[in-house]
Amino acid sequence: MRISIFFIVLLLSSCKWLEPKKPQLDINKMKVIVWQLMQADEYYSRASLLDTTWKLSKKNVQMYQQIFNLNKVDRIEFYNTINYLERHPVEFKQLMDSVNEVSKREKRGQFQH
Repeated sequence: MRISIFFIVLLLSSCKWLEPKKPQLDINKMKVIVWQLMQADEYYSRASLLDTTWKLSKKNVQMYQQIFNLNKVDRIEFYNTINYLERHPVEFKQLMDSVNEVSKREKRGQFQH
């Protein structure tokens, strides 16, 4: 009986160790990066339809790395932060709502000419 209780306690405490660390990147930086990655994905999707060599050469990975470099962010930092946010839905929703607002502002800016 004591052994089973020990294993239950051990199992529950190990779940805490599996919990991702607090995000390394703040929400303002993340929203810019996520928006840029979304734009890169859109461009890649359209371009790869016209030129199939884009898929073979994995141009999307190259574009992602350029975005990380532009924002002075390590790829691992970004994905660790995304992993954390996916496990915290309220914070993830805040990120996605702020990305949506960036999108709306950009669209308004483009169509006000």
